[in-house]
Amino acid sequence: MFNNYLKIALRNLAKNRFYSVLKIAGLAVGLAAGILIALFVYEDFSYDGFNEKKDRIVRVLTIDQAEGVKSKLVGVSYPGLAPAIRRDLPEVVNSVRISEQGRVPLKVGETLISSEGTFRTESSFFEIFDYKVLSGPSKGILDEPQTVVLTETLAKKLFGNADPLGKTVQSGTQNFKVKAVMADPPTNSHLRFDMLRSMVPAPGDSSYAQFLNSFSGISVYSYLLLDRARDLNTIIPKLKQVADKNQGYAFFVPTLQYLNDVHLNSGDILFEHNTNKTDAANLYVLATIALLVVLLAAVNFMNLVTAHATGRAKEVGLRKVAGAVRTQLIGQHLLESIVVTVLSALLAIGLAVVMLPVLNNIYQRNARLDTLLNPVVLLGMAAFVLVLGLLAGSYPAFVLSKFRPVTVLKGAFKNTDSGIRLRQSLVVIQFTISIALMVGTGVVFRQMRYIQSKDLGFSREQIISIPFKGQAAIGRARTFQAELKQNPNILGTGTTTNKMGQQLGRTTFVPEGKPTTTNYIASIMAVDESFVPTMGMKILKGRNFSLDFPADSASSMLINEEMVKLLNWKEPVGKIIRLPSGPNPTDATAYTVVGLIKDFNFATIRHKVEPLFMLYNKNNNQLAVKINTANAPETLAFIEKTWKQINPETPYEYSFLDADFGKLYRSEQAFATMFSHFTVLALFIAVLGLFGLAAFTAEQRRKEIGIRRVLGAETGSLLYLLSREFIKLVLVAFVIASPLAWYLMNRWLDGFAYRTDQSAILFVVAGVAAVLVTLITVNLQVFKAVNANPVKSLRSE
Repeated sequence: MFNNYLKIALRNLAKNRFYSVLKIAGLAVGLAAGILIALFVYEDFSYDGFNEKKDRIVRVLTIDQAEGVKSKLVGVSYPGLAPAIRRDLPEVVNSVRISEQGRVPLKVGETLISSEGTFRTESSFFEIFDYKVLSGPSKGILDEPQTVVLTETLAKKLFGNADPLGKTVQSGTQNFKVKAVMADPPTNSHLRFDMLRSMVPAPGDSSYAQFLNSFSGISVYSYLLLDRARDLNTIIPKLKQVADKNQGYAFFVPTLQYLNDVHLNSGDILFEHNTNKTDAANLYVLATIALLVVLLAAVNFMNLVTAHATGRAKEVGLRKVAGAVRTQLIGQHLLESIVVTVLSALLAIGLAVVMLPVLNNIYQRNARLDTLLNPVVLLGMAAFVLVLGLLAGSYPAFVLSKFRPVTVLKGAFKNTDSGIRLRQSLVVIQFTISIALMVGTGVVFRQMRYIQSKDLGFSREQIISIPFKGQAAIGRARTFQAELKQNPNILGTGTTTNKMGQQLGRTTFVPEGKPTTTNYIASIMAVDESFVPTMGMKILKGRNFSLDFPADSASSMLINEEMVKLLNWKEPVGKIIRLPSGPNPTDATAYTVVGLIKDFNFATIRHKVEPLFMLYNKNNNQLAVKINTANAPETLAFIEKTWKQINPETPYEYSFLDADFGKLYRSEQAFATMFSHFTVLALFIAVLGLFGLAAFTAEQRRKEIGIRRVLGAETGSLLYLLSREFIKLVLVAFVIASPLAWYLMNRWLDGFAYRTDQSAILFVVAGVAAVLVTLITVNLQVFKAVNANPVKSLRSE
C-alpha cells in the first residue's frame, strides 16, 4: 500500500511539473533561509559557551553615579576590588584581573610585528577560563614577572616552526620570556587577544604593585568565579560593602553581569574589551524574521497544495466510485504532501551548505554547519518537516475526501466558500509578512544611513590615524610631524591621547562656584595645538591651544557644550576647574578654560555626548593626518617612507578614520544587510506562491474568460477583473502590516541614543511595491489566459 502511494505521489509530481517546482522551490528557499538565520543566531548565543564553568563566571561592572555621566554602566572596576572580594566573600572561589595593553610592537631577531591584542593578567586566567594551553606549565603560567603567553598564530609569526618556550621577545626597551603557547581563542570568545603578559610587578616596580591594590580609580577588567550558579542579586549588595571597607568612592557602585550576557547585553556599557558585541534585540528580530520566512514558505506551500488539490476533485470522485475508502484517500494526500516537504528539506540543507561560507564572508561571521549535526537539531528539523507535511496535506485530505462522489464529479468543491476563504486568508498572511519586512528593511537602512551621515562634530574623511607605539616613537612625534608637513599633499597633522571613536578616560573635577561635596566626573583627552583644526572641530568661544601661550601646557583647557550645560555657566571662558593631581583629596591642579568647543561624538552614537575637557600635551600616542585624497597612493607611500626613516624599530601602521568608524558599527551593518537579504527572499517566496495561484485562478476561470472574449470584452477589462481580487487582499495585508511594523521598528529604534524617525514614505513605498509586484505577477498569468483562443477554452471535455 505504501509503495503504491509513493509511486502515485512521484507520478503526480512529475505530471504537474510547474506546480511541483513552485512548491518545492518556495518551501526549500524558505527552509534554507530559516536554517541560515538560525545558524547565525546560534553563533551569537554560543559566545563564551566553550567555558565549562560559564554558569559560575561573572564580570564585575561599575555604575558611575557621579554628576555629568550619561552612560552610567562601565566595564572596568577598582584594581584592588577583585582580590578583596575573593578574600571577603565565601561565595567567590577565584578571581582574575585583566588590563588591556592594545597592539604592542614585538621583535624577535629581524622579525618586527605588532600583536593583535595584548592583555596583562594573572595565572588565574587559565583557572577560570578554558583556553587551551598547548605547551608550557599547567599551573602558575603567569606567576613570574616579565613573562608572556603567546597564541599559536603569534608564536609562528615570531618564531616560525622553532620552539618558542624559554625564548625572549623584545617590546621596546623591555624583554619578555615566553612561558607557554596556547591555542588561538575560539571565534566565539568575547575576549580577543594573541598575547598575555604577567601582571606580577617587576622587581623594584613599587608603583605598579601599589596600583594593583588601589581603590583610587577604576581601570581593570575583573571576573569572578562563584562556588555555584547563584542569583546575582544576593551578591551585588556585598560588593559595595567590600569597596567601602577599602575606602572606595561613594559614586562608584560595583555590580555583576553573567558571562552569558557579556556578548548579548552590553550595548550600553562603556570601557570594555568587547568590540564584537551585539544586541540581543537584533537577534530576536532575526529569529522573528526566520520564523516569518519559514511561516511564509509554509503558508505558500499550503496554499499551492490546497489550490492544486481542487483540480484533482474528479480524480477523488472517480477513485471513490471505484471503491476507494476515505482513509486511503487521506493517506494518499498526506503522503504526497510529506514527500514534497522532505524533498524541500533536503534541497534546503544543500542550499544552506552552499550559501553559508558565502554569507559568512559577507556578514563577517563564523557560523558553523556542524551545528546541524546536533541530534536535537536533527530531530527538531525532522519533526518540523513531518508536521508541516501533515498540516499542508490535511485540508485537501480531510475536506476533499469527505465529499460525495456525485458532488465532487460536478466540480462543486472548487467554488465552495471555505476553499476560497482559506486561500484568501493565506494570501493576506503572506503579504502581511512581506510588507512588514519591507518596511522594516527601509527603517533599518534609514537608521544606518543616519549613523553614517550624522554630523559628528568633526571631519572623518581624508583623515589617517597613526599610532605611536612606545616612548621612543612618541618622543619623535614632533619630528615626524615636521617632516610630513613638507609634503603639500599633507593638509594638517595633530596628536591626541585617544583616536576618535575610541572610549575616553574619565576623571573627577571640581568646578568654580560649585560645592565641593558634589561629585562631578567628565571625559578627558589631551591634544596638541594642531589637533582641533586638523579634525575640523569648531571653537565657539575663546581660542584653541597655541604655542604663543606657554601657560597652555600646564594650566589651560578646552571644554565642550555639554560641560557648560552641566555647570550652567553662561560665560565659560576664564572659569577655573580643578583636577586631581595626587593621591590625596587636596592634591589638585587649577586649569583655566580658554575655549569652548562644539560638541562632538567622541564615542559611538549609541551613547549620548558627555561633558568633556581637553588638556594640552605635545607628546601624545595617536596622530591624525589630513591628506589630499587626489594623490592618496603617493601620499601614503611618502608617509610610510618617512616613518621608517624616523622610527625604524617600530612597525608602521595606519588606518583611515572613516573605515575605523565603519568597523564600530559592523554589527549593525551586518544586521541591516542580513535583514534586507532575507526580506528579498521572503518577497520572492510570496511572489512564487502568487504566481502559482494566479495560474490556478486563470485555469479555473478559463471558460469564463473565453465567453467574455466572445462577447467582446477587452483585454484591459479582463485583466482588471481577474487581478482586482488579489489587489484587495494585498491592501488588506497592508492595513494589517503597517501598524504592526511601525510598533516593532519603533521599539528597535529606541535602542539608539541618536535615531531617525520613521517616515510615512517607507510605508507607502512598501504598499505600492506590493501592489506592483502583485499586478505584474498576476497579469503575466492572466494575460496568457486572456489571449488564448476562445475556441480552445470553450471546447467541452
